[in-house]
Amino acid sequence: MGFMEDKIPKIFISYSWVVSERVLELAERLVANGVDVVLDKWDLKEGQDKYAFMEQCVVNTGIDKVLLICDKSYCDKANSRAGGVGDETVIISPEIYNQVNQEKFLPIIFEVDEYNKPYIPAYIKSRIYFDLSTKDDQYEVEYEKLLRNIYNKPLYKKPALGKKPDWLENDTVDLSSIRDLIRQTRGYTGGNKTKADFLLRNAVSLFSMALLEYVIPQMNDKILLTKIEEMKPLRDLYIDFIEAVIYSDLPLVDTITSFFEQTYNTTHDASIPGLSSYNSSDFEHYDFFIWETFIATAAILFHYEKYAELRDVLLHTYFLRESYFDESYMKEHDYCVFRKYLRTIEGECKANCDTPKLYSLAGRMLTQREKKPLLTSQSLSRADVLLYQLRNAIGLSTSNTEYWFPSSYCYFKGGESMWIKLKSKKYCQKILPLFGVATIEELRERLANCTTDRRMSYPYSFDPAPNILSSINLDSIATLN
Repeated sequence: MGFMEDKIPKIFISYSWVVSERVLELAERLVANGVDVVLDKWDLKEGQDKYAFMEQCVVNTGIDKVLLICDKSYCDKANSRAGGVGDETVIISPEIYNQVNQEKFLPIIFEVDEYNKPYIPAYIKSRIYFDLSTKDDQYEVEYEKLLRNIYNKPLYKKPALGKKPDWLENDTVDLSSIRDLIRQTRGYTGGNKTKADFLLRNAVSLFSMALLEYVIPQMNDKILLTKIEEMKPLRDLYIDFIEAVIYSDLPLVDTITSFFEQTYNTTHDASIPGLSSYNSSDFEHYDFFIWETFIATAAILFHYEKYAELRDVLLHTYFLRESYFDESYMKEHDYCVFRKYLRTIEGECKANCDTPKLYSLAGRMLTQREKKPLLTSQSLSRADVLLYQLRNAIGLSTSNTEYWFPSSYCYFKGGESMWIKLKSKKYCQKILPLFGVATIEELRERLANCTTDRRMSYPYSFDPAPNILSSINLDSIATLN
């Protein structure tokens, strides 16, 4: 039965006089822990019938639990008794046991035989017991288990029922090999560099090959949105994979940068089997996948405080193919290349959606493709804004014409306080690696140029995307402990 938060549990103890002193000690401790204990030593009055007292305590609905203190004497009497006679009336009989809900009875082992087997009456042998037969550390473990049972506060609780995994409905491509590799990655215990390298390289290749299964032979706006939805299980598996890499302490930056180079170069290829045309729109679902997956990567690294790793991913030079037809023609790019204007989504798809006046359909889609608890609408839009803010803050060359426009900034509700924790000196020390500086003074110098860029806004929008100094003044940085 369950207990209200303010209900005092009430128990009755049945025992043999041989262990009466130990029983009294247990009863006093339970009382000290807030349990109302009914015990013959303090509740049975002179002239009262022992058997009637015991039976009334057992069948009384006000008694939540009955503790059966099992030692050799109790076990012998319980197994041999034919009725209530003399001192044996304190022993509960099978007849009384069967009158009430048997979950009410808790066998407490006080003694074991020469083979270390507990003395326990035959009629309750099948019940789970609590072993208080010793005074070692195990006694405290068992006592806690008993107390939790009395209060109905088990150590292990069944978790809340989740929802059916999305991939059961949307898994149009067989992704079982990737799931298996993720399990292997999470189970990696170290000591074998060759195995680790194989796992990571194989995983990146499997992701790239899986993406080719989502080719769109003839592009139109409805097929594009359907295909993007079908690709969400693969994006979610990537998130699981990166978390497994972090958990197993495997090379993180090389894995991430290899993933984006390989997936981009594999998918932006006019020779993909099944492709019937070669317009840039034919690859737009891949552009969306890579864009949102890069944002998800930033969200993951920021969440796990992998600040140095996030900086390295953003500073990495990505060598990507420049031609859909010639894989040998490569050009170097920074991470902003993964943010592309999604022409079909923001044109045809947005015009035909439920709210065609949206600032950005892609931005709304991004925030709706959550993977809780890590990826929420706000953590995704914050990561999108973060990638815009860090473009100049980490020291990337300003001569490059590529930039990161945060398409989902209009859905982010925390821009004004995003960097408020920079007031903390301790937080500043922790986050210095993200900005590639060694001192707080250098951090202030680096952030001095991170002012709001009015060009980073949607047409007819009053508010531009927030920058770092939108939420904190330079003079406020590291002013608190």
